[in-house]
Amino acid sequence: LLMAVAGCVQSDDTSASEQEGQTVEEQQPALSSEEEYTVSQVNAAIDLIEERGELAFPEFREADSEWFHDDFYIFIWRTDGLRVVYPPDVSGEGQYMNELVDFNDKPIGQIYIDIALSEEGEGWVDYSWPKPGETDPLMKHTFIKRTSIGDETYLVGSGYYVDE
Repeated sequence: LLMAVAGCVQSDDTSASEQEGQTVEEQQPALSSEEEYTVSQVNAAIDLIEERGELAFPEFREADSEWFHDDFYIFIWRTDGLRVVYPPDVSGEGQYMNELVDFNDKPIGQIYIDIALSEEGEGWVDYSWPKPGETDPLMKHTFIKRTSIGDETYLVGSGYYVDE
Protein backbone atom coordinates (compact mmCIF):
# COMPACT_ATOMS: atom_id res chain seq x y z
CA LEU A 1 0.00 0.00 0.00
CA LEU A 2 2.82 2.41 0.87
CA MET A 3 4.38 1.73 -2.55
CA ALA A 4 1.05 2.49 -4.26
CA VAL A 5 0.64 5.76 -2.34
CA ALA A 6 4.20 6.76 -3.22
CA GLY A 7 3.46 6.05 -6.87
CA CYS A 8 5.95 3.20 -7.11
CA VAL A 9 3.33 0.64 -8.12
CA GLN A 10 0.00 0.92 -9.81
CA SER A 11 -3.16 -0.09 -8.02
CA ASP A 12 -4.83 -3.19 -9.44
CA ASP A 13 -8.19 -1.43 -9.66
CA THR A 14 -7.12 1.03 -12.37
CA SER A 15 -9.08 0.10 -15.45
CA ALA A 16 -7.59 -0.22 -18.93
CA SER A 17 -9.78 2.67 -20.08
CA GLU A 18 -8.29 4.91 -17.37
CA GLN A 19 -4.78 3.88 -18.45
CA GLU A 20 -5.61 4.57 -22.10
CA GLY A 21 -6.58 8.13 -21.16
CA GLN A 22 -3.11 8.86 -19.82
CA THR A 23 -0.64 10.85 -21.85
CA VAL A 24 2.60 9.24 -23.00
CA GLU A 25 4.49 11.16 -20.29
CA GLU A 26 2.22 9.73 -17.59
CA GLN A 27 2.75 6.17 -18.85
CA GLN A 28 6.55 6.47 -18.99
CA PRO A 29 8.64 5.85 -15.89
CA ALA A 30 9.98 8.92 -14.09
CA LEU A 31 13.45 10.11 -15.06
CA SER A 32 16.30 9.53 -12.64
CA SER A 33 17.98 12.58 -11.11
CA GLU A 34 20.93 12.11 -13.50
CA GLU A 35 18.56 11.96 -16.47
CA GLU A 36 16.64 15.02 -15.27
CA TYR A 37 19.88 16.98 -14.84
CA THR A 38 21.18 15.94 -18.27
CA VAL A 39 17.93 16.82 -20.08
CA SER A 40 17.73 20.11 -18.18
CA GLN A 41 21.29 21.08 -19.13
CA VAL A 42 20.85 20.12 -22.80
CA ASN A 43 17.63 22.16 -22.94
CA ALA A 44 19.34 25.13 -21.24
CA ALA A 45 22.24 24.86 -23.72
CA ILE A 46 19.76 24.88 -26.61
CA ASP A 47 18.05 27.96 -25.13
CA LEU A 48 21.44 29.71 -25.04
CA ILE A 49 22.23 28.60 -28.61
CA GLU A 50 18.85 29.83 -29.85
CA GLU A 51 19.47 33.16 -28.11
CA ARG A 52 23.12 33.73 -29.07
CA GLY A 53 23.77 31.41 -32.01
CA GLU A 54 27.34 30.21 -32.51
CA LEU A 55 28.53 32.97 -30.16
CA ALA A 56 27.37 30.68 -27.34
CA PHE A 57 29.79 27.88 -28.32
CA PRO A 58 32.85 29.16 -26.39
CA GLU A 59 30.83 29.13 -23.13
CA PHE A 60 30.43 25.36 -23.40
CA ARG A 61 34.23 24.93 -23.40
CA GLU A 62 34.83 26.87 -20.17
CA ALA A 63 36.22 24.52 -17.52
CA ASP A 64 34.52 24.44 -14.12
CA SER A 65 31.39 26.05 -15.55
CA GLU A 66 27.79 24.86 -15.51
CA TRP A 67 28.44 23.36 -18.96
CA PHE A 68 31.75 21.59 -18.33
CA HIS A 69 32.73 20.24 -14.92
CA ASP A 70 33.98 16.94 -13.51
CA ASP A 71 33.00 14.36 -16.18
CA PHE A 72 29.97 16.38 -17.36
CA TYR A 73 30.07 18.37 -20.60
CA ILE A 74 27.84 19.60 -23.41
CA PHE A 75 28.89 18.64 -26.94
CA ILE A 76 27.59 19.93 -30.26
CA TRP A 77 27.73 18.46 -33.76
CA ARG A 78 26.23 19.51 -37.04
CA THR A 79 23.89 16.83 -38.33
CA ASP A 80 26.32 16.11 -41.18
CA GLY A 81 28.59 14.72 -38.43
CA LEU A 82 31.00 17.65 -37.98
CA ARG A 83 31.91 17.98 -34.30
CA VAL A 84 31.91 21.69 -33.43
CA VAL A 85 32.09 21.69 -29.61
CA TYR A 86 33.87 18.99 -27.59
CA PRO A 87 35.18 20.37 -24.28
CA PRO A 88 37.16 17.32 -23.09
CA ASP A 89 39.44 17.57 -26.14
CA VAL A 90 39.01 20.66 -28.31
CA SER A 91 41.57 19.24 -30.75
CA GLY A 92 38.77 16.82 -31.75
CA GLU A 93 36.60 19.68 -32.95
CA GLY A 94 36.34 20.11 -36.72
CA GLN A 95 36.35 16.35 -37.32
CA TYR A 96 33.55 14.38 -38.93
CA MET A 97 32.21 11.85 -36.43
CA ASN A 98 29.77 9.90 -38.63
CA GLU A 99 31.88 6.75 -38.23
CA LEU A 100 32.39 7.07 -34.45
CA VAL A 101 31.94 3.75 -32.67
CA ASP A 102 32.10 2.86 -28.99
CA PHE A 103 34.34 0.20 -27.43
CA ASN A 104 31.91 -2.50 -28.64
CA ASP A 105 31.78 -1.15 -32.22
CA LYS A 106 28.30 0.33 -31.70
CA PRO A 107 27.93 3.07 -34.38
CA ILE A 108 27.16 5.89 -31.97
CA GLY A 109 28.08 8.66 -34.42
CA GLN A 110 25.38 7.61 -36.84
CA ILE A 111 22.94 6.91 -33.98
CA TYR A 112 23.39 10.49 -32.66
CA ILE A 113 22.67 11.87 -36.13
CA ASP A 114 19.68 9.57 -36.66
CA ILE A 115 18.17 10.64 -33.33
CA ALA A 116 18.63 14.33 -34.12
CA LEU A 117 17.06 13.91 -37.57
CA SER A 118 14.19 11.74 -36.32
CA GLU A 119 10.64 13.05 -36.10
CA GLU A 120 11.00 13.39 -32.31
CA GLY A 121 14.35 15.16 -32.67
CA GLU A 122 15.61 13.80 -29.37
CA GLY A 123 16.42 10.58 -27.56
CA TRP A 124 18.77 8.54 -25.39
CA VAL A 125 21.72 6.32 -26.37
CA ASP A 126 23.60 3.83 -24.16
CA TYR A 127 27.16 2.85 -25.05
CA SER A 128 30.62 2.08 -23.64
CA TRP A 129 32.93 5.08 -23.33
CA PRO A 130 35.79 6.11 -21.01
CA LYS A 131 35.52 9.13 -18.74
CA PRO A 132 37.65 12.09 -19.86
CA GLY A 133 41.29 11.35 -19.05
CA GLU A 134 40.67 7.62 -18.51
CA THR A 135 41.04 4.60 -20.79
CA ASP A 136 38.69 1.96 -19.35
CA PRO A 137 35.15 2.28 -20.73
CA LEU A 138 32.05 2.54 -18.59
CA MET A 139 28.40 2.50 -19.61
CA LYS A 140 27.39 6.01 -20.67
CA HIS A 141 23.78 7.17 -20.98
CA THR A 142 23.59 10.17 -23.37
CA PHE A 143 20.75 12.49 -24.34
CA ILE A 144 20.74 13.98 -27.85
CA LYS A 145 18.46 16.80 -29.02
CA ARG A 146 18.18 18.72 -32.29
CA THR A 147 18.34 22.50 -32.64
CA SER A 148 18.97 24.95 -35.47
CA ILE A 149 20.82 28.17 -36.07
CA GLY A 150 19.54 29.72 -39.28
CA ASP A 151 19.73 27.05 -41.98
CA GLU A 152 22.18 24.83 -40.04
CA THR A 153 20.87 21.93 -37.96
CA TYR A 154 22.82 20.78 -34.91
CA LEU A 155 22.61 18.08 -32.31
CA VAL A 156 23.33 18.98 -28.72
CA GLY A 157 24.17 16.22 -26.30
CA SER A 158 25.38 15.30 -22.88
CA GLY A 159 25.42 12.20 -20.77
CA TYR A 160 26.46 10.59 -17.58
CA TYR A 161 28.48 7.54 -16.69
CA VAL A 162 26.77 4.63 -15.00
CA ASP A 163 29.31 3.54 -12.39
CA GLU A 164 28.84 -0.07 -11.35
